Amino acid sequence: MFKGKVFLFSLLIVLATSVYAGEVDDCLSSAGTSCELLDATLEFSICPAGDFEFISGGCGGNADYIWVEVLNGGGIGIEGIPWTDFWLNACDPAQELCLCASPIAADSLTNANGRTTISGRMAGGGCILSGGMYIAVQGKPLWAEETPGVCIDLICLDIIVTSPDFTGDCLVSLADYNPFLGTYNLAIGAPLFNKCFDFTNDDAVSLSDFAFLAEHYNHTCF
Repeated sequence: MFKGKVFLFSLLIVLATSVYAGEVDDCLSSAGTSCELLDATLEFSICPAGDFEFISGGCGGNADYIWVEVLNGGGIGIEGIPWTDFWLNACDPAQELCLCASPIAADSLTNANGRTTISGRMAGGGCILSGGMYIAVQGKPLWAEETPGVCIDLICLDIIVTSPDFTGDCLVSLADYNPFLGTYNLAIGAPLFNKCFDFTNDDAVSLSDFAFLAEHYNHTCF
């Protein structure tokens, strides 16, 4: 009976180590978006409740996504990384988002090549208009390899994020409604136009954007 338990324990260890075939190499791993193929920016709106737009509609289609390729130090793909081991935030610390406990989930475990995609919703608040977003895997932000073995800059994906939670405190409240009024009925080019409230991506803040704000009012992280 004791031998059986030892064998079972050993088997579990083998299975666990096969899932994580090495530590994530943040320099060799890479990421991008499907929108890059169209020379387009990925744009979507988020809410602390995780119930706003899907990333899959980010550049005008229904099948857009962020892709990630996770490699170990030997350049080999790491298979089986869980859906929840990924993190997105602003490359510019001044635009850092408020993110809920599990803000995003990958579409699947990483495959044999260490690849997966992210196309669902994101739970959080704030606004990113420039500078892009970095992605972290198991707590490690991914870096761009400038020369072999030398990584200097974060991989900053071309992404714009808006949210009815403008203040980025993970609650859609009156504090977000007041600055919205300051840009209501204005279009791009107007001095007080604020792209952060253009949830419909039509270069104007109008009644349709107000409807989105009202729909998500009082939403917070679960």
